[in-house]
Amino acid sequence: MRVAVVMMTLCAAVSGSIPCVLAAENPGSSTVIGATNLLLAEGAAALEQGRVEEGIRLTQDGLKLTASRPEIAAGHANLCAGFAISKRWDEALIHCNTSIELDATNWRAFNNRSAVFVAQGLYDLAIADVLTGLKLAPESSTLKKSLQIAYDHKKAHRDRSRKATSA
Repeated sequence: MRVAVVMMTLCAAVSGSIPCVLAAENPGSSTVIGATNLLLAEGAAALEQGRVEEGIRLTQDGLKLTASRPEIAAGHANLCAGFAISKRWDEALIHCNTSIELDATNWRAFNNRSAVFVAQGLYDLAIADVLTGLKLAPESSTLKKSLQIAYDHKKAHRDRSRKATSA
């Protein structure tokens, strides 16, 4: 059994009108391979199916049981995504940071944290996270899209600021 790390694009996190994308780029790929924590797997599935609160609860319960460092990192990356989908930015950021501290090779955690930073207006931090993710997964179409979204939001913010100061 595998525990998939839930991944989302920036557009999902910062726009209420665009649904979240919670599918891995390469179906069948995952961060954790082998015997897994069933609650973490069920939590990831619930998040992928849009049952966000249930996914968060199952993942939190699964984290209470697991001892595997990669599973813990994956669980926190999933909680980051779940809380970001719920626009609970501070909670999301805690879990993104924890995931990255446990596994700095998981590009999805950097992508998720970048989404949180965009939502908080911290565009330079968002861009830095996506660039870090691209060093880990240079061919990721999700990260490439996230980078463009972060740049677009930064530019829109800069344009709004210019208009406000000239008015």
